[in-house]
Amino acid sequence: MQAFHDFISRLRAIIEARLGDRRFSDGRLGSLRRLPAPFLAIAVGVFVFVLLVSTRPETKPSTNDERVWSVVARSVIYGPVTPTIKAFGELRAKKQVRLRALVSGEVLSTSEKFEDGARVKRGDVLVRIDKFVYETRLDEARAALKGAKALLAERAASAELAEQDFMRAEQLFKKGTVSKKMLDDLKTNFTIKTAQKDQQESNVDRHKVQVKRAQRDMKNTSVVAPFDGYITQISAREGRVLNPNDQVAMLLGSDNFEVVFNLSDDEYGRFLQRNSDVIGRPVTVVWDLGNEKITLVATIERVGAQISQATRGVDIYATIEGKIPANLRGGAFVEVELTAQPVDDVMAIPKNALYKNNRVYLVKDGRLEPRTLIDFVDDGAQVLLKSGLDIGDVVLLTRFNEAAPGVAVKVVEKP
Repeated sequence: MQAFHDFISRLRAIIEARLGDRRFSDGRLGSLRRLPAPFLAIAVGVFVFVLLVSTRPETKPSTNDERVWSVVARSVIYGPVTPTIKAFGELRAKKQVRLRALVSGEVLSTSEKFEDGARVKRGDVLVRIDKFVYETRLDEARAALKGAKALLAERAASAELAEQDFMRAEQLFKKGTVSKKMLDDLKTNFTIKTAQKDQQESNVDRHKVQVKRAQRDMKNTSVVAPFDGYITQISAREGRVLNPNDQVAMLLGSDNFEVVFNLSDDEYGRFLQRNSDVIGRPVTVVWDLGNEKITLVATIERVGAQISQATRGVDIYATIEGKIPANLRGGAFVEVELTAQPVDDVMAIPKNALYKNNRVYLVKDGRLEPRTLIDFVDDGAQVLLKSGLDIGDVVLLTRFNEAAPGVAVKVVEKP
């Protein structure tokens, strides 16, 4: 019972704090204390309920305001538009060659520049192969050539002497001092000597070829860079024994690059509809380095021989023009923009501004109004509108699922 009276005292303090001290005097509290406990509990419960109901927070009824969408729109203006096709491609060194050993032998030394990624110039000696065998072969070929020339000189002199004997005998035969048989014998000897001289000339020519071959093998003991470029895929070091046709390294040209990109059947077909040929068209190449973008200019040089079955498109090859940046490397992933012939009296609208059934929305008096397009050209990422909208109409460019006739919008940007 004491606990109940303590509860009444605390309740009294709360009520006085809410309603003031004038509501409950000590006499009234005493009368409450004299009531039976059940009635007192019911009275307290009713009072607490009334107090909670009277002090509950009031909720304001929500208002269902119409939402206004912030959109981007554009005024309709017809004029010349230059269609572009954007694609991604790869930079490649136009000159690529696998350096191979043309003779066999042990690698005696390599150049200081013969390292992966090093830049070399045309004529730089990259690898030297032991040339002892080829030096001896060259010496032997030269010695054989020298002997063949000496023998040729001997036979030439012999043929010349035989010719002189025959000519004198022919003159004496006319005077009747030389017999017919002697004249015929001298003529036969002259013919044989001449044939021997000609045969020896052939031997001299053959030895000259052997000397040239030995000289070439001697020269091929040095692997030389055929053009300026970067070394990669090195597979020869000092001490390795090379056989003919063994790969030594890969050389990628540094001063002549091309970009290779792929156009789909649809893109290639649309481009040809507006252009007589792709060859010679300019291409803008952008190499994104993160903090920096390098822009290059290229010219289309050739088109792939067939449509790829993997990409369902055709490869385009464009040669980079102008000075090549020093940090440019083959294999770089680049963005390519191909410009077509300008189209007159059209308006370009982004493809995503076109809704189902070729519908666009105009913004009039802050609300959307649908309009169906008929006369336009699908240009991939955009459509080229020829007619159907009046000059000055504001066409919606922002695409959102709630777009419908009568939806309230606010144009925040009008490019």
